[in-house]
Amino acid sequence: MKQSNYNFFYRLDDGLLAYNARTNAMAVVEQEKERELSRILNGEESEDKKFVDELIYGGFLIADTTDELKNIRHDMYASRFSNRCLSLTIAPTANCNFRCPYCYEKDVLHIQRMGDDTEEKLVNFVAHQLNSIEQLDVTWYGGEPLLEYPRILNLSQQFMKLCEEHKVIYSAGMVTNGYLLTKERLGELIKCRISSIQITLDGMKETHDNRRYLRNHGGTFDRIMENLQSFEDLAKKKEDFPQISIRINVDRSNSKQAFELLEYIANLPLKSYVFPYVADVYIPADVNYENTLNGSEYENLKEKFVKEAEKKGFLMGERAFYPQRVTSSCGCDQINTLVVDANGNLYKCWEEIGDTELCVGHLGEEQTYNLPQRYYDYMLYDPTLDEKCSGCEILPVCMGGGCPIRRERDHRSDCRSRKECFESNMRNSAERFGKVIGERVAL
Repeated sequence: MKQSNYNFFYRLDDGLLAYNARTNAMAVVEQEKERELSRILNGEESEDKKFVDELIYGGFLIADTTDELKNIRHDMYASRFSNRCLSLTIAPTANCNFRCPYCYEKDVLHIQRMGDDTEEKLVNFVAHQLNSIEQLDVTWYGGEPLLEYPRILNLSQQFMKLCEEHKVIYSAGMVTNGYLLTKERLGELIKCRISSIQITLDGMKETHDNRRYLRNHGGTFDRIMENLQSFEDLAKKKEDFPQISIRINVDRSNSKQAFELLEYIANLPLKSYVFPYVADVYIPADVNYENTLNGSEYENLKEKFVKEAEKKGFLMGERAFYPQRVTSSCGCDQINTLVVDANGNLYKCWEEIGDTELCVGHLGEEQTYNLPQRYYDYMLYDPTLDEKCSGCEILPVCMGGGCPIRRERDHRSDCRSRKECFESNMRNSAERFGKVIGERVAL
């Protein structure tokens, strides 16, 4: 037996904190077990079979013949090419009632809306997939999806009926600016099994209205807040009330506003049914981070935000900081994930909507995909074969640096911030177990 290449051990007052990046296992090793642990990991026999079994179970101890890179590669491709779940992001319209200056879609917005013919092709496409999948997951997107509210209800009812007939699990979510999301509409969307909704607020009223305004530059903050607060009764009555995430897009101009908005929301009844989080604004041209936050700055801000939110009573989750094993980055590198626009064009990422050169197919012509080279770059990129990544000890929780578009199109990756983020997550995860980690220990 030998020890894993992805073991991390940190000094504690009463022993060691052990973590394995390939299995995501974390454990505390008591002080009296440290010497025995060192002996076992260095290949010596041990009479403590229970301890050995626990180390094997956690992936800290592996067989001499185990090639962990092959294990990681296997899991990556198993996830990437799985057809268990069909995930569709559907944009029933390319239009939007907002004109947010940082939106990557602002240059391709137009009054295109899904017609009956495209709807029929979409329903037929889904129907043809149902015999080979276990789950259908739909995300309503745009433009602003609620501009086509009747179309969403109609498609949702057809999807649910088809899934029920084929005994396929159906789930759905929505990304909306929240301006048109009234209490009555939310009630109908719940019936359509919308279980998650993302709404963006970029700070308090003045800041938000200067960043997320209507086409006529009118403000939107008050209307969104009015809608959110009107959900209180529904949240109390409905067991299937959706998780409503409040996304706060942050850059250098409004990072402090995120905390002011958090304070504001915390003093309202909606604190019990919304989940606030920060997300970094990404502008490919801002390579020197003059307006946007670099990786380390954003991770530090996110850490402070999560901790402040928890202090104010928001349930941020026990695994808010826990390092997560990565098998695929997003829909770009998953075979059974597609984005559908209002015309029935198919893409791999919602950031590519409107760029027909990156279209990978069309509804009704699924077998004649016109696959651009970037599709193959997404699907076949293998960090276990990359000279730099293959030897990295945080490979299983990074897998080459996240977003495939940023990596392939923009040549943007930030190994330093990812490693700093990992160390920060380890520290914060330990704190949630009531432990304070010290220096890293080599065994």
